[in-house]
Amino acid sequence: MGVGMNSGLVSTHWDDRYETGVRSSWFSSAIVGSELNRRITGDDKFWLWWVFNEYLPEKPKKILSIGCGDGAHELIIARNHWAASVDAFDLSPAGIKQAADAAEAEGLNANFFVRDFNDFIQNPGGDYDAVIFIGSLHHVTDLEGMLGAVRKSLVPNGYLIINEYCGPCYNIYDQKRVDLLNNVIKSISAPYKRNPDARWTNHSIELVFSVDPSESVRSSLILPFLEFYFDKELLRPFGGALLHPIFDLLNGEKINDGSEDSNTVVRMLIELENQLQANGAIPSDFMLGVYRNSKA
Repeated sequence: MGVGMNSGLVSTHWDDRYETGVRSSWFSSAIVGSELNRRITGDDKFWLWWVFNEYLPEKPKKILSIGCGDGAHELIIARNHWAASVDAFDLSPAGIKQAADAAEAEGLNANFFVRDFNDFIQNPGGDYDAVIFIGSLHHVTDLEGMLGAVRKSLVPNGYLIINEYCGPCYNIYDQKRVDLLNNVIKSISAPYKRNPDARWTNHSIELVFSVDPSESVRSSLILPFLEFYFDKELLRPFGGALLHPIFDLLNGEKINDGSEDSNTVVRMLIELENQLQANGAIPSDFMLGVYRNSKA
């Protein structure tokens, strides 16, 4: 989080999410998950497995994960021995407790601890072979400070691995996108919608700040800022401009019930996003990137 941001509010918000198991709606669909992996890897391989087993020339010894949440991805790395050791921190005590308890129970070489973004920015270090952000960099206000601190924490030519939202700040879309979302949701049968009158309305800044003021705070600057600090080695946009918000308007239980009709609706939404993005009608709001620390 950035200087002046209400860290207590953000911490409480994420504690609640980890304790209740709330996740982003589009990740609840196995079909969408498979499609996102395909967009990143070219195949139906789990993107994290692909990065460590097919993309990186050798497995890193020391990894630092910044904003690890409940440690789901970091535990996978540790379980599969994709790194000799994993350090990971987050602001949420509830998320860190879940991760640390799992690591201890399984005897994994993974160290989870509570830490604020600002503390890391002010006190970086560690000689890590790789630093990873998985859906956390878009919560950072001081991108310049964070990326500079990451650079100091990496060994020369070390890797920065990012799976991230890089779309409009605060998820506030332009009118063209809002109209598209509402035209699409209007065409979907009522049983598949969260409610019969479901429609997209941008949140007000006041509402954003009252829930989580760190949400997508400077997300649209992530891609250009990364290239100021690191050398880009790989960039794989994987969409989300339609799918990510539209799933918040859908009936999650119905759309994921496994029926052929429900699966057909999901596949049609995926194809619509593919076609719109291929024709330049919508951007990609999410990306997988691999960068190198060669500008230090």
